[in-house]
Amino acid sequence: MSHQVYQILHILGILMVFLGYGALLGRALAGSDSPSLKKMGSITSGIGLVLILIAGFGLIAKLGYSYSEPWIIIKLFIWLALGGMIAAINRKPCCASKIWWVLLILGTLALAAVYWFRFL
Repeated sequence: MSHQVYQILHILGILMVFLGYGALLGRALAGSDSPSLKKMGSITSGIGLVLILIAGFGLIAKLGYSYSEPWIIIKLFIWLALGGMIAAINRKPCCASKIWWVLLILGTLALAAVYWFRFL
């Protein structure tokens, strides 16, 4: 596969994660107990996390980066943190507004790792 396909899949995964978490956070903030919304948000974010990981490693291999570069390690830790957010959202709906901002910060750090830390 070309690196453009990996990039599209990677960005699709990012969109899916934030869309799924947005649905779960909206559900928590509204005080809803809708099981179908919880299921849809969980499935969407889970598939997104898998796409991010697979396409990210595909991009690393295709573009010839080393897996030990600091910006890649930062992104792996962010991916792990994003993966744990679903548990935080579902177990602590009272903290949904704080989790909202944590997700925004994690997304911003991931962008900074690619577009700024990579060139330091």
